[in-house]
Amino acid sequence: MDSTAPLHSALHDFALTTKRYVDKSAQLISFINYLTNEPRLLAPNIFMVVRPRGFGLSLAADTIETVLSVQEEFSGDHKAEELHQQLRPLPVVRLSMRKLHLNSAAAFRDHLADLMQSQLWEHHINKNPASYQNPKSCLAELIKAVSTVHQSPVAVIIDNYDAPFLCAYMLPPAERDAVITLYLDTLNAIKQAGRAVAFALLTGHVKFDLSSLNSEGLPAIKDISSYPCCDTLFGFTPAEVQKYLAADLKRMAPRRGMTAAELLQALEVCYGGFVFSDRQIKLLCPYSVNAALNNEGQLLTYQAQEDYEFLQRLLEKYEPALDWLFDKDGQDALFADSVSLEPTRLDFGTALVHLGFATITKVTRSEGEDYINWRYRYGCPNEEMRRLLLMLRRQADPQLAALPINPRALTAGCEDYML
Repeated sequence: MDSTAPLHSALHDFALTTKRYVDKSAQLISFINYLTNEPRLLAPNIFMVVRPRGFGLSLAADTIETVLSVQEEFSGDHKAEELHQQLRPLPVVRLSMRKLHLNSAAAFRDHLADLMQSQLWEHHINKNPASYQNPKSCLAELIKAVSTVHQSPVAVIIDNYDAPFLCAYMLPPAERDAVITLYLDTLNAIKQAGRAVAFALLTGHVKFDLSSLNSEGLPAIKDISSYPCCDTLFGFTPAEVQKYLAADLKRMAPRRGMTAAELLQALEVCYGGFVFSDRQIKLLCPYSVNAALNNEGQLLTYQAQEDYEFLQRLLEKYEPALDWLFDKDGQDALFADSVSLEPTRLDFGTALVHLGFATITKVTRSEGEDYINWRYRYGCPNEEMRRLLLMLRRQADPQLAALPINPRALTAGCEDYML
């Protein structure tokens, strides 16, 4: 085993490499079968999963595409081949918005055409999407062509589906509306494809409405972010870290002056505490855990390297008070709500939950003769996210990210960085 190799969630490693990983293959199989077998009504099975940054959604999309693909060659990777054999193979149309940068609706239209042309080449289809009138027509033809070539329904994956919304937010209002309308019209092709689509999965970090007054979009999407089928799939439980990363904990703990058990507890305090369903199973952020273990156990605010420009601009523009959200009983289930680009107070709470700055800390269930009611308490999950929120709100100097976290005295030294 290569002790210097980077760590990843199993969602990537078990499909693409034989190096160490946290094995979530059984959960992944159950998740894909859920997507595939969910009863169809009048429209395709269209699902959404939202998670904070660092929970491996793009890696999950990679792996789902790999193990489903009807034309994948595994080159001796027996684990991936084994998973592939447990699933019904499907051709995959995957559009990744991960590296999207745009300054106009016209630029976005060209970007969508390029993505679809790439997918046609992936499936060895000789068509030119530029010959169609608009991106919606391009996507409809792409789905139809892939389904026809493989004589099978298609799995559609939209990775980082929320990136167009986040980019559009930075544009002037008229251009913003044009981008979002164009995007929603394009996504509507998935619904219109009917039985040519086995299922569609949209993954992202913030939940936005996928229909508007200007476009039907995808009005009947099923948000399964808090469903048991995936509440622990994206992320590490403490037990998984202890089981699969035991050698790393044992090797690095003495360098930090801790036992392996103490280092695991420190990782939980710094990077854990995330809860995504009423089952209240706490998870650690894979990206932050990986970063710490790849840095000899150094406990830093690694998420400060991620892109939170959308949230930072909202915080700077509206300067909301957040005392109503943290550690107050009686909130609604904010994770189930969507966020508006012109946010209200509840929108801020919802955005903070989606992005991992607030998480469920208590669920209260009350029941009467003719009703059942759930109320929630939210709190900051860990020290990393607490420090990062201070920096995004301009309450702390960005250099706070370089201050090591002392798990025995979490706020030690922080006062020197407060503004």
